[in-house]
Amino acid sequence: MQEKVVRIEQRLQEQSRILLFPIDEGLALLAPAGVGVGLQAAVPGIILGIVSYIVWKRLKGDGGLERMLALLYWYLPREISPIKSWPDSSVTMWRG
Repeated sequence: MQEKVVRIEQRLQEQSRILLFPIDEGLALLAPAGVGVGLQAAVPGIILGIVSYIVWKRLKGDGGLERMLALLYWYLPREISPIKSWPDSSVTMWRG
């Protein structure tokens, strides 16, 4: 009797990557370096890329992009929030 084995991918929620970095960190590193190379200022571009990578990594923390979106939702006013379709976070009690 042959058993049917169903394999489920274990990394479904893993972020896509650029080289070895998650997309957001890779863009923080490679975008300034690419602009620096394009403007014939490779060394300052690479230095700026490394600095922006370190700053983004520290800002993002352990929570990742989900934590950044949550912070934007709770602390920015709705008028300047990038997430305008969500309910207003300043309302403390909704009445139905």
